[in-house]
Amino acid sequence: MNSPVPRHLAGLFLALLLTGAIWPTPEWRAAWYVIRHQTELQADMDACFLQGKNLSYDGSFLYVNDWPGQHSMVEYVFIEQSGRLYGFYYSPDNVPLAFQNAALPLEETPDGWRWRDGRGSGETRRLAPRWFLFSAPT
Repeated sequence: MNSPVPRHLAGLFLALLLTGAIWPTPEWRAAWYVIRHQTELQADMDACFLQGKNLSYDGSFLYVNDWPGQHSMVEYVFIEQSGRLYGFYYSPDNVPLAFQNAALPLEETPDGWRWRDGRGSGETRRLAPRWFLFSAPT
């Protein structure tokens, strides 16, 4: 039987689960949302970028933004906790981007990329092709 969750995402979830240390984190909750709703999220991105339709989303998010730029992004802010925002974004060009598609340089790290602005630093990492997690200062 075919699973609705792509095999590489299911494997990532299992790896995250087995580490135990990240189970309750905001990053884990954002990643799990993407994994569980991958089909609907991808259909919405295809409708938005390929057919020019408006975004549709449920009430699980603080807000959702479509940020234009050299590389467009749709950003889902999922959780605010301890002075940080956590969520995920879709990059149709599969390019890592700073929070709100700000024109900030990204520094590569072992886990992804980091940027700095006047409020502090933020991080992003690839979850799956074109899908990235992020955390940013409020």
